[in-house]
Amino acid sequence: MSKALEGVKVLELTHVISGPFCGMLLGDLGADVIKAERPKVGEFYREEAQKNEAGISIIYPTYNRNKKGITLNVKAKEAKEIMERLIKETDIFIENYRPGLLKKLGFGYEELKKINPKLIMVSISGFGQSGPYANAPAYDMTIAAISGLMSVNGEPQHPMKTGPAISDFLSGIYGAVGALGALHHREKTGEGQYIDVSMMESAMSVFDAFFAQTHYTGEAPMGMGNRRANYAPVNSFKAKDGYVYIAGSKQSHWESLVKVMGRTDLLADARFITAKDRKKNEGEIEGIVEAWTLTLTMSQLIEKLEEEAIPCAPVKGLREVMVDPHVKARGSLINIPYPGLGDYPTPAFAPKFSSIEVSQNSAPLLGEHNREVYCDILGYTEEEFQALNDTGVI
Repeated sequence: MSKALEGVKVLELTHVISGPFCGMLLGDLGADVIKAERPKVGEFYREEAQKNEAGISIIYPTYNRNKKGITLNVKAKEAKEIMERLIKETDIFIENYRPGLLKKLGFGYEELKKINPKLIMVSISGFGQSGPYANAPAYDMTIAAISGLMSVNGEPQHPMKTGPAISDFLSGIYGAVGALGALHHREKTGEGQYIDVSMMESAMSVFDAFFAQTHYTGEAPMGMGNRRANYAPVNSFKAKDGYVYIAGSKQSHWESLVKVMGRTDLLADARFITAKDRKKNEGEIEGIVEAWTLTLTMSQLIEKLEEEAIPCAPVKGLREVMVDPHVKARGSLINIPYPGLGDYPTPAFAPKFSSIEVSQNSAPLLGEHNREVYCDILGYTEEEFQALNDTGVI
């Protein structure tokens, strides 16, 4: 089978999550990705992340599979010529540093497109390349706060960030989608493209109709824990051995739920007649439901609820997800060998193709492909390569 992006060349100057994740997605699709890191120490997640007993980062391989790894001190005077050679060989250049940093070093888009007019450059930053917040430092947690994401998560009195770094992953995905759109556009027009991706805007994009609701009703949606606006019972309920999430949104779900609970008398209870009634008396209805769920195990609950087509799911921890039969059947997690870590468990590329191969290669060691890239691809002689190495440029 062929790979979707076979022959597409990608260069990364990235760190942490958003940029590396963007490049990883393109690498999964078969692009030839070269990731440049600081000599000796590498990027943040190679140096600072949680490590195993041997001192090897257990985070770095997650976002850096399917890449060739080189080292480069972009502040060295020799880096200008190296970058020029790299850019000439590059279709897509990804970076996620603070706006203006690469431009100061002479590697802004306006300079690079003179070297390669067809270059597609993706810049991922906290707030984008323009606007009053452009130069402000950003982490996923601060983006969750300022974008409004934190306000619609957690409880009304206690805004909360999400577990995963949502804005990092979303901006990485949007960076990859933007690059693919620009690549298709280039095939038709021959034009290169600059793509400005904001983590804040990426986070805002998941609010679906929340902004419209706020505009037309004057009331902004707030965090409601595991509940859902306008419907009840929708929550996680305690069983004998854990929790089961029940999503009784529709009237038919409510009617089926009281049937399976053996409480059809509730259908005539004035507190629970309509969805509006049930939401108004949410605490009472949840108490009734949980009194029932506490008498059963999770598996017993799931069986009874599914028999009546009531949306439900066991609340699983990650250890349970890793051995879930559905996850195993679909290959949702893959094991990729990494030196010092053995078989490294990581989520597979999510889309399943009918006839396109997806790459599954290990993340690189620091500078693992220096000789291959500098000598075989960029054309440096052995003597020049050694000089770059000896002087700390690479």
